[in-house]
Amino acid sequence: MAIAGRLHGLGYRCFALLSDGECNEGSVWESALLAPAQGLERLAAIVDYNKWQATGRTDEVTALRPLREKWAAFGWSAREVDGHDVGALAEALAAVPDGSGKPVAIVAHTVKGKGISFMEDDNNWHYRCRPNRSCGRR
Repeated sequence: MAIAGRLHGLGYRCFALLSDGECNEGSVWESALLAPAQGLERLAAIVDYNKWQATGRTDEVTALRPLREKWAAFGWSAREVDGHDVGALAEALAAVPDGSGKPVAIVAHTVKGKGISFMEDDNNWHYRCRPNRSCGRR
């Protein structure tokens, strides 16, 4: 969509929401290389950086640190925000494009389950079944 918008001279912006665990996939980094090469300054990737993925902490599975710097090294204008600060997110999103001529990566630091005491920062609530539930199995 971002390439089509650039080719047709359309002024819309494209936003992609990614998880930090998803950033372990090659297709993410192939796209991350392509976007700056194509001059996709109206494209933004927002990375939900909660430091968990399906099987454990992102740093234990495949370390992503320093994530902002990785996006910058791939040719993106990259910044970090508190992903729970709606004002900071709105400001970062409103600043796309940011005048750099590059796509924009917004690394949003979050806490999984934030504000729910029994879920907060507990990967058991990522995709697993609750205890004593069949989860659709018969």
